Amino acid sequence: MSMLTSTLRNLFRRPFTTTYPKEPADLPPGNRGRVIWDMAKCIFCRRCERNCPTNAITTDKDAKTQTVVRNRCIACNVCVEVCPTQTISMAPEYSKPDTAPTVHVFSVELPRHEYRVEHLPRREGRRE
Repeated sequence: MSMLTSTLRNLFRRPFTTTYPKEPADLPPGNRGRVIWDMAKCIFCRRCERNCPTNAITTDKDAKTQTVVRNRCIACNVCVEVCPTQTISMAPEYSKPDTAPTVHVFSVELPRHEYRVEHLPRREGRRE
């Protein structure tokens, strides 16, 4: 079939393309969508960071934060599979295309505990 024949035949058919990104695309079954964190469950074990093939995840144990560079994430589902507490999940949601680097910082607010330090009496015979 020649290119001219193919062009003329397709001229009077409906378009094969969709109106994406103006309208949400129909997501196929099994689409993983985007990554969602539930930081209340996170134990900061860093398994997601160590197993991410694109190094999209950075964990800061001291600050209790996880940073995700969205443009690096390929939605491979590895972080979801290795998370022992099911902190990470995939949401089959539509997201608009983005060319600028997008960074998401997930953090957890830990409850503050007040500790009272009592001075214990010194033991006799102990050197200082």
